[in-house]
Amino acid sequence: MPTIESSKKDLEQLIGKKFSKEELENALLYVKGELDAVENDLLKIDVKETNRPDLWSTEGIAREIRKRTGMQKGITKYKFKKSGLKVTIDKSVKESRPFTVSAVIKGVKVTEDLLIQLIQLQEKVDGTFGRKRKESSTGIYDFDKIQGNIKYYGANPREKKFIPLEFNVKMDLDEILEMHPKGKEYAHLLKGKKLYPIFEDEKGNVLSMPPVINSNYSGKVTTETRNLFIEVSGFKKEIISIGLQVMVMALMDRGAEIQSVEVVDSGKKTITPEFKTKKMKFELKLIERITGLNLKNSQIMDLFKKAGTNPIIKGKKIEIEYPDYRKDVMHPVDLIEDLLIGYGYNEIPLEKIELNVQGNHLKETLFLDKVRDACVGLGLQEILTFNLTSIEKQNSNMNLNEKFVQIANPVSINWEIMRKRLLPELLEFLNKNKRFDFPQKIFEIGTTLELNPKSDNGVNELKKLCIALSGKDSEFNEIKSMLQAITANLGITFKLNNSEITFLDEEKQSEIIFSNGKKGFLGELNQKTMKAFGIEQNTTIMEMEL
Repeated sequence: MPTIESSKKDLEQLIGKKFSKEELENALLYVKGELDAVENDLLKIDVKETNRPDLWSTEGIAREIRKRTGMQKGITKYKFKKSGLKVTIDKSVKESRPFTVSAVIKGVKVTEDLLIQLIQLQEKVDGTFGRKRKESSTGIYDFDKIQGNIKYYGANPREKKFIPLEFNVKMDLDEILEMHPKGKEYAHLLKGKKLYPIFEDEKGNVLSMPPVINSNYSGKVTTETRNLFIEVSGFKKEIISIGLQVMVMALMDRGAEIQSVEVVDSGKKTITPEFKTKKMKFELKLIERITGLNLKNSQIMDLFKKAGTNPIIKGKKIEIEYPDYRKDVMHPVDLIEDLLIGYGYNEIPLEKIELNVQGNHLKETLFLDKVRDACVGLGLQEILTFNLTSIEKQNSNMNLNEKFVQIANPVSINWEIMRKRLLPELLEFLNKNKRFDFPQKIFEIGTTLELNPKSDNGVNELKKLCIALSGKDSEFNEIKSMLQAITANLGITFKLNNSEITFLDEEKQSEIIFSNGKKGFLGELNQKTMKAFGIEQNTTIMEMEL
């Protein structure tokens, strides 16, 4: 969680109001923050809001407090003059770091407080939101030293040279990665790239090598600097756009004039920074259901405006317009949380508990226990495998070509998707236990996830039972008899239909249709699937929805 260091005097000037320590502690609740320490004028503020980089600075905290206390309401509209500057993205940079957005800042008075806050915000955004500069990195430059338009391209690491920040000798790009402290720290982000990204002006002056280091020529910002150029580079336009928005808002709050830049990528022109909005509509009664508060429409409107959004009530529904940099808003609950923060959690009236209640098992849990008992009674051994798995195991090894619920940034190819079937995991278990005696009879009851764009969260979560019988005498009738025993115990019936399942023997497989509407399949593994999983004994399987 970000810890922000701020001058109390500077924070109060940005808010436009002085605070006692107690008043400040209460105001910081609006940003989910608390005072860690107070040392004379220096404040150390622990901001527990990890999904809103717009709050990770003195300016951001002050901005939020101004809105929450009614000094500002609704969405702030940002308008920019044109700087006339053009940044051209060359195709040679596509492999190493393909996108950039930028802005020009004029008339900024760079004080020590501003410099501290600017560097602090840059580090917080790049380190946390930008995942240690992997997803986004920010460069800040003395604009008056930049000559003409800017080119962003990929350079040969042994041919291109410049003087890196705080050094006084020219070095090629690989030397910077090997010898400069920042080069050593971030060299892994460019490792394996044939060309390294470079920002360069029309006169051939290198501005920086993102995401590693600025040049000493234009990349040093001091209290003498009057005009700035800011760029954010990375792999996703949405991420780097938010990074730029956060920096720009902080500087505008200090009275700077922001000018837009024309970014040209493959002939397509984009004007940055861009401040757009999104909208979300939901039932008004959802607010009362979640909060327990019976608020008037006028109260709801006022609280949402103080949260920095524009609400419109239409009949029994409310539509909330909010800034596009609010990546934390994914569901109406996120907006209702904003309303509650403005209302004040401590203001919610306490209610006396009317009943003493006693906990009990869910019906679903009792049902799954009944299934589990039936399997154990049939002589099966229960196993437990991971929900996360690999595409290879669930797809190619099963002779399938399907889509899965996928992890955005998997740490390993072995844990990149959520399993869609239990069967591949049981087959891997059998492969790892080939050295033990056969026959092996195992089962698992577990959760699987399937994509469903019509559901609220885009997925269906299903509980399933999978049984695998492996041994030289294992055959279709054995697994069918187990199905009959389990369904009889559960009081449901089934019928078998013809099927064409790619991982089962063509002549020894069936689709199962249950009387309660659930589905499943059973059969004998074909040789191709057995070979893919390294299984040597005959194996029959059954998988069914519960």
